[in-house]
Amino acid sequence: MALRISQRGQGQHLSAQLRIALRSEPCAFAARLSNGSHTPLGSSSGLTRSFTLSFAFHAAKKAAKQAARPLKPTTQPPTPTAKQPLPPPTRPPPAGPRDSQPLNVLLQQRKGPLIGAGLAVLFISTYLSILVTSSLRSGPEKQPTCTACTTTPISAAAYDKSLDSEWMMGIASLRRKLATRARGHVLEVAVGTGRNLGYYDWSGLVPVEGEEGKMTAVEWRRSKDLETQPWGQDGKVVSFTGVDISPDMLGMTRDRLRENVPGLEKVIAKRRADPIPADGVAVDVLDGRVRLFVGDAEKPLPPPAVLAEGPMSGRRYDTVVQTFGLCSVTDPVGLLTNVASMVQPDTGRIILLEHGRGWIGWMNNLLDRFAGKHFEKYGCWWNRDIEQLVQEAAKTVPGLELVKLERPLMQYGTTLLIELRVGSQPVNGGVVRE
Repeated sequence: MALRISQRGQGQHLSAQLRIALRSEPCAFAARLSNGSHTPLGSSSGLTRSFTLSFAFHAAKKAAKQAARPLKPTTQPPTPTAKQPLPPPTRPPPAGPRDSQPLNVLLQQRKGPLIGAGLAVLFISTYLSILVTSSLRSGPEKQPTCTACTTTPISAAAYDKSLDSEWMMGIASLRRKLATRARGHVLEVAVGTGRNLGYYDWSGLVPVEGEEGKMTAVEWRRSKDLETQPWGQDGKVVSFTGVDISPDMLGMTRDRLRENVPGLEKVIAKRRADPIPADGVAVDVLDGRVRLFVGDAEKPLPPPAVLAEGPMSGRRYDTVVQTFGLCSVTDPVGLLTNVASMVQPDTGRIILLEHGRGWIGWMNNLLDRFAGKHFEKYGCWWNRDIEQLVQEAAKTVPGLELVKLERPLMQYGTTLLIELRVGSQPVNGGVVRE
């Protein structure tokens, strides 16, 4: 029993030596066994020698195959050290012609900017075409001079039709803005065909249907104390007086009053039996609260009829309105002097919507070139320097102040929205800007 254990331990020791020899030099070890030379195994039996030789040849053959096999390249990148910076991220190559997006995709992505640019080009081309085609002239006319440029050579219907496209130029929105500033007792000079009437707030002129229905319009307004409030109710008209030199124009204004003022369709006939007189009163309804006069705005103007008597006698208009009138009168500064005498000091306002020279040189040259032809057709000098005329009037008329002057960009500065007031005390220079 002890002999077997000794032989087993010796075999384990020989196997360990064999593994070490095969790992270090398998080919040399196999050759030594085949020659019968001394091995690290010491003396052993023939069976052990045969087994060891077979195992050695097998291990040598396997080792030779592994040595002949090529090494596989490593797939992991070397780990950068602290001293070596990380390589920059690779960018994809620029897209070539084959990688470009289809046209419909590009149009969809740039739909907004393309539409905006197209509308801008359309507006500019339309504005210039209207400007040029409305008045063609062979030579320039730089100095607007006339002796009686107060009437329009064409008929009122033709003149009114020529204004149908003014919404494209943004004029309709400016008329609305002007009308929202009118309140109280309103005087509109050079009222024309009544283009502003659709934008006034007439709710302060007649009672709302169902409210104090048994009262007359005058009793209702007195109950609301509209006559004694400066500027009337905020943004509301309590009386309206329109003046224009053209009876033909006032005929269209009469029709627009009937359409826009609530209740007037009952007191103003659809068709006037007599023609509009050449001078004097053309319309007088609602106890003098709505009136139209044929007259020259450069001459004395009628006072508010409802204030001619009683405690409010001597009171003037709360708002004086004029649209595109300074371009058509003989003496623009004289007209401003005349309307300034009709507005209530301190609280009253003069609101003007005018057109004239802008801030762009080539546009002014274009206005100068076609000014004569435009006047022959419309009776209007569209190249007057309106801002200069207003500044001159502010220096001439005592107490007249320029409160605000706006030039909308849409018309290249050729359209002006002006607000004036008359102070009870004169102001040096007459100019107050907000």
